[in-house]
Amino acid sequence: MRFWLAAVAAGVAFGQTAGTPLSFEVASVKPASTPIATKDVYTEGYNAGMRAGLAAQGMRVVGQRVTITDNTMKDLIRIAYQVKEHQISGPSWIAVEKYEIAAIMPAGTNRTQAPEMLRTLLAQRFHLELRREMRKMPAYALVAVKGGPKLTAVAGPEGRNAWAGANTGRVHLKSATLATFADILSKAADRPVVDATGLSGLYDVDLTYSPELNAAAAESGPALAQALQEQLALKLEKREIQVEVLVIDRADKVPVGN
Repeated sequence: MRFWLAAVAAGVAFGQTAGTPLSFEVASVKPASTPIATKDVYTEGYNAGMRAGLAAQGMRVVGQRVTITDNTMKDLIRIAYQVKEHQISGPSWIAVEKYEIAAIMPAGTNRTQAPEMLRTLLAQRFHLELRREMRKMPAYALVAVKGGPKLTAVAGPEGRNAWAGANTGRVHLKSATLATFADILSKAADRPVVDATGLSGLYDVDLTYSPELNAAAAESGPALAQALQEQLALKLEKREIQVEVLVIDRADKVPVGN
């Protein structure tokens, strides 16, 4: 009995109780700060670029410290619930208003638990309420052309030395699943891209294309569709898929005071 109690205690982070949602030990939440005005155009552009870079990183975790810079409510929900942007439905302001978060995780917790703590924070500070429902939406299915794809299968481990810049027209992946590749292509598309190749395992992927994709992409043959076929023997097909969507019933623009 004494050993069992000790095991339970070890599995619960300091300041948390079994069965309750994890939460940050302390957290500061506020609207994104106004950019610092400068007379030097170069410095102003540099500062803006730095903030944009930090924003693109989403949630940054160093030790027990968690930082989020200039992320919208939609970004926060995407990070907290580990979903894609197209899986979030709510008022237009959630993609406009930006916030900054600085928090400390309790001792004994790690970065894998940070999304759950962010969910708790959104409920407490923004009174976020949402529900899940299935919706049909247009998508691109990533499929292999006749004869099979031109891909190099590898043993792993997954995710080593991966680099991707979907919006710049270059994707370079090492030991990645095709589902991961499809997710990256979604960033350059006007709709979700889902893996429908039926291929499991890990692959090295190298693709270069013109970063332009519009609603007529699969039919009009833009650079991306051509590059997929010529370089990887893959193609995009228009389909409608059922997707689980998080529908926001309530979310406050102004967070509860720190």
